[in-house]
Amino acid sequence: MRTSALLTALLASAAAAQDSRFEVNVPVEVTLVGLTFGVRPELLFRPGEPGSVSRLRLAFGVLGGPDHLFLPLSLGYRAQFRQAHVVQPAVGLGLELQHRLVNDLAPVRQFGAYLEGGVGFAVSPRVSVSVMLGLDLMLFGGPGFGFGPRLAAGWRF
Repeated sequence: MRTSALLTALLASAAAAQDSRFEVNVPVEVTLVGLTFGVRPELLFRPGEPGSVSRLRLAFGVLGGPDHLFLPLSLGYRAQFRQAHVVQPAVGLGLELQHRLVNDLAPVRQFGAYLEGGVGFAVSPRVSVSVMLGLDLMLFGGPGFGFGPRLAAGWRF
C-alpha cells in the first residue's frame, strides 16, 4: 500500500514538472578567455505547450577575475530535448551585452552573440543538474571571443 502511494505521488510530481513553465538555474561558470569565475543565474520560460523543447532564456552573471569584474547580460533561446528522460541534451543561441570593469580603466561594453550546448540530468521531476559550454563572439564595442563551461543546478516551477 505504501509503495503504491509513493508511486502515485512520484507520477503526479512528474506530471506537474512537465506542466512547469519556468525553470531557474544557478550555474557556476569559469570563462577560459579572460579568466573569470562566478555565477550566471538564468530564468527559462517555456512559451509553448507542455512537452515543447523551446525555452526563452534570460541570464545575468557576476564573474570576477584577477584584474576585472565581468557582468554579462544574455537574452536567448534554448532547446531542451528528451525532457521525460534522465539525460536531456540542450542547445541554444542568443544576444549578449557584456560589461567589463577593468582596474584603472574606463568600463568596456561589448555586444554580440553566444552559442551554447550541453546536457542536463534529471535528479527528480523538478530538480536537475547540467553541464553547458558557452561560446561568445562580441561584434560591437571591440571584437572579442569567449569560451567557458558552466555547471548548474536547476528547479522547475
